[in-house]
Amino acid sequence: MYLILLMPLHIRGAGSFEGGTWAITLGARWTAAGIRVDGGERWTMTFLLSRTPVAEICLPSGEKIPEIEEEEAEEKRRVPDLEQIRAAGPILRYLFGYFRQIIAHTGLEKISLRFRAGFGDPVTTGEVFGVVQALNGVLWPTPVHLRMEPLFAAGEPAGEGEVALRIRRPVVLLVSAARLIMQPEMRTVIQKATRRRE
Repeated sequence: MYLILLMPLHIRGAGSFEGGTWAITLGARWTAAGIRVDGGERWTMTFLLSRTPVAEICLPSGEKIPEIEEEEAEEKRRVPDLEQIRAAGPILRYLFGYFRQIIAHTGLEKISLRFRAGFGDPVTTGEVFGVVQALNGVLWPTPVHLRMEPLFAAGEPAGEGEVALRIRRPVVLLVSAARLIMQPEMRTVIQKATRRRE
């Protein structure tokens, strides 16, 4: 059981666009369980068991009711006053400490970017293609890979990218998050935020 708790958490994000359409996929996998969110014309959330879909949920669309949009615009216009900034001050050191822990336990597995594009004239397109090729050569030993297909003539731009991260000890971050929430300053801020929403 203890070995399962030490298993890493894999996080992956991918996106693509072509011909004015785009698609996004976000996923997380821990041991045999996983979750994937697919976005495009509609958003879906899929629960996975060893890469096999178990259940799928359609997420609400991006359409909003006008009254809700007006309320959100009103909230965005409000500038935080000095009292709110002072209240958030004591928790910043805890948040920065937790952010450092996330960076320490997270490793980059892959960044991949492939795109097809033209830049007006063949000379500029060729120069950009040369720069991308040079960068790809420099970055080849690293997990970052670039690939460009130049469009010297007319054509539709397109591209796809992928980012993969691995959190080596997710349980450590969960324990740290629980300790963070238990700090008196953090509990005070959470209570104040909850009362404001009510």
